[in-house]
Amino acid sequence: MPTLSSIQALVFEPRCVEHHGDHAVEAGLDLSEGMSHASLVNVPSSQAGMDLVEPGDAENSYLVHKIEGREGIVGARMPPRGDPLTAEEIRAIRDWITAGALSE
Repeated sequence: MPTLSSIQALVFEPRCVEHHGDHAVEAGLDLSEGMSHASLVNVPSSQAGMDLVEPGDAENSYLVHKIEGREGIVGARMPPRGDPLTAEEIRAIRDWITAGALSE
């Protein structure tokens, strides 16, 4: 089962913190190590009427909508540059959320 640490190392650090990290906190979202859980879990999206991560409910987590590029999102699919996240990376994030989005 994916953990926040594994997602942090495999997805957030290499793919997201350039725009959502120490030096750039776009949309108020800091995905740098030690900050990502507090920035995501049970935090209302600034773009939609749902939480970024709703523990136990990947379908109602705006983060999932953004990384999957679903219809109705505000702005672009994330990440905006480079290739979209792989099916495996998205599945890891969805599984982490479904398992309760624990801080570890």
